[in-house]
Amino acid sequence: MPENIVFIYVKRLDCSIGVGRIGKLECDFILFSRDMNYSYVQVVYTIGLGKETENREYKPLERIKDNYQKYVIMTNYFLQRRNGIYHVNIIDFMNKKIYFKVIC
Repeated sequence: MPENIVFIYVKRLDCSIGVGRIGKLECDFILFSRDMNYSYVQVVYTIGLGKETENREYKPLERIKDNYQKYVIMTNYFLQRRNGIYHVNIIDFMNKKIYFKVIC
């Protein structure tokens, strides 16, 4: 369900959106701007259940070796920053009208 919310939010920003694969791992969304800038988005309901869940959500983004922005978006407030990946609460993200670093 949180993936649907993020998808609708991104479409309202008029971004192009796709799904990505890094080997056998999947990135929920790849956002593209008109001038081909990217943002990578991983959406998870909660990450606070344990290290295994946290690692599973971060691993695809950590394997991407470019310097575009990467986000883990979730519904709870267990917020952190890991290896340059932004970890944000979905409600705060949308209520504060924070936009992905990619300019759509």
